[in-house]
Amino acid sequence: MTITTDIPTRIGAASSEPRGLVLRIAVKQCDAVAVTLWILVTFVQFRGDELLLYPLALYFAVRAWQRRTEMAWLMARSLPIMLLPLWSMISPLWAVEPMIAFKTSVYLMLTMVICYVIVLSLEPRQILYSVLAATGAVAVLNVLYGLGTGQMVPGLFPHKNMLGTNMVILWTAAVAITLDRGAPRKFRSIGAVLATLSLFLIFKSQSATAIVLAAATAGGVLLASPVLLGKWLRPLRLAAICIALAAVTGLAAWVLANPLGDVVGSTLDALGKDRSMTGRTVLWTYAEDQIREEPILGVGSGGFWRYDESPLIRKIHEDFYKGSRTTFNFHNSFYEIAVHQGLIGLGMTLVAMVWALGWTLRGALTLGTIPAIFFLCQAAAVTIRIFAEADFYKPFVLFHMLLWIGALTVMRQIRGLQRERMRAAENHGVSQVRFLPEPD
Repeated sequence: MTITTDIPTRIGAASSEPRGLVLRIAVKQCDAVAVTLWILVTFVQFRGDELLLYPLALYFAVRAWQRRTEMAWLMARSLPIMLLPLWSMISPLWAVEPMIAFKTSVYLMLTMVICYVIVLSLEPRQILYSVLAATGAVAVLNVLYGLGTGQMVPGLFPHKNMLGTNMVILWTAAVAITLDRGAPRKFRSIGAVLATLSLFLIFKSQSATAIVLAAATAGGVLLASPVLLGKWLRPLRLAAICIALAAVTGLAAWVLANPLGDVVGSTLDALGKDRSMTGRTVLWTYAEDQIREEPILGVGSGGFWRYDESPLIRKIHEDFYKGSRTTFNFHNSFYEIAVHQGLIGLGMTLVAMVWALGWTLRGALTLGTIPAIFFLCQAAAVTIRIFAEADFYKPFVLFHMLLWIGALTVMRQIRGLQRERMRAAENHGVSQVRFLPEPD
């Protein structure tokens, strides 16, 4: 059997077709398989996963080098999301744990490079299919594992919160594909089945964060799709924005008209949380104290949660009934970043978030496609989750990689449309062209 690349022979050239069985592999197909496998490996950890992880990282590194010109162009136009990774690369100079800080920064940079490679290699709908295939396979395996062992939760995941959060990714992708009229009917049917399965696992996990995220993302997809899909509904987009603003204003008025403590308390009670959000507010007090000690540069990655060296960390573990080998965090990404990367790193994070949210919103409003709507809903879910979990800008976290992938994808699409309009204007001799407004 011979493996050949799917490249057509030039006209007039002698045929060099090998005899026997020929397996044609297109580069696009290799990219799609590699992305799907990468999502699978980073979605859930299992024994021996490095046998896939390292070869895939090497494959993406090669693809990044092959497309280095396009990647340089894309990076130059998305510098805000690269600020913190670049900052973390020099943080070992002052970090408490220089080797850990260096290792984390390398992994974070590799994570960002993979995001760029995925955007350059696959079409938006192909990215959505890869997400559905990988996360859907894990969900099915988790159910089978739960039926066989009686441990549906956490199942294949380390804890219930990770199960619930990761199933939100599947839930959002499955709902989006189910509503996508451009997808094949069999894909939409699979999406409907996986949406039901993911929702079952979300409620089974009893993760309050996951339930809130599932409601928010599903509501976003269901409300945005009828308004944003198709050109004939474009005039209603401004009305949709006005309705959303009116809803937010009404909610704010209701909150302000009631005692804030009662509103927050009743909401937390409904989610099964106490007023300290299961001790999160206590952790945030420790974070604020540490930020006051090292406000500008922080302590570097791995510089705070050092159980063996710090009596304070041992006390925190004892107060929260955590073992010495348990990985702990502040359960808030802003506090986590401010402690380890300083207020400079926190400022870079806010700039990156505003940039990414701006582009995903613009993509949903101007492109009006299901992938753009999916990326917008995923961006909203990331924004909500940042306040309760501490893994934003951590290496190889799919939940947040999709934020960068979505923003880069829609930016690349819109830039491409702008170039097409420019070429069309030049061909017709038009001297002035009106473009879409650039984001701040």
